[in-house]
Amino acid sequence: MNAIPDRSPAIVGVVSYRQTVDSVGYETVRIRYLEALRSTARVLPLVIPGGLEEESLQACFSVLNGVLLTGAESNISPSLYGGPEACPETLDLDRDRTSIAAIKIALSSGIPLLGICRGLQELNVALGGTLSSDLSEGEGRITHVEDLTLPRDLQYARSHAVLAEGHGYIAQCIRRSQKKPVLVNTLHRQGIARLADGLEVNARCVDGVIEAVSVKDAATFAAAVQWHPEWFHAEDPLSVEIFRAFGEACRSHMIATKSQP
Repeated sequence: MNAIPDRSPAIVGVVSYRQTVDSVGYETVRIRYLEALRSTARVLPLVIPGGLEEESLQACFSVLNGVLLTGAESNISPSLYGGPEACPETLDLDRDRTSIAAIKIALSSGIPLLGICRGLQELNVALGGTLSSDLSEGEGRITHVEDLTLPRDLQYARSHAVLAEGHGYIAQCIRRSQKKPVLVNTLHRQGIARLADGLEVNARCVDGVIEAVSVKDAATFAAAVQWHPEWFHAEDPLSVEIFRAFGEACRSHMIATKSQP
């Protein structure tokens, strides 16, 4: 009797974030991230709530083949990188704790990792870097925040060029996308100030802002971008490259894990 092939998908943990709507708290993940994982990366997303104890987070990772750190409306607490005090309403301390712990577990365990917007900032802070509170400030800088008067799709439209740098995962995706110039969207006020020693730049905006990084000497895909590839994940060539590369790394992790005795 022939064995039934194992068609189990790779499982990717998606760290959620806290929102309060009409005085009710929610753990939130935008659907677009889940759609990008399911249809472009071809993996199964599993939501990880903020504020988990270490033991519970470790239990999640026992079944994960990857982790996605999404964007969010909150900012990372400046107390984690020595920045100026911030308004408590702009923070999400449970998300901070969960994301930073998840980064450390993923990197130490060789589990693929993709960060988007806040996720890039979390990766930099977790490895010892610092953040700028306003990337648009400074001579020669372009505006890095969205125009909230525009329809949502136009807010997420590609608006400025990025230049590949080095040979990391995102730099490779940029070169494979074969679009010149390579344009990305820009919807972020905060970003990297001092790059963590454990990271290398994969792309910069034309004004010098760091737009993508990867983890030096990582055993697998471990990278992050400042823009939002999830919004046009099926149409934009660079977005497709990023999610496909991440999905392939997650499936490779799943296969390697199942082959272990």
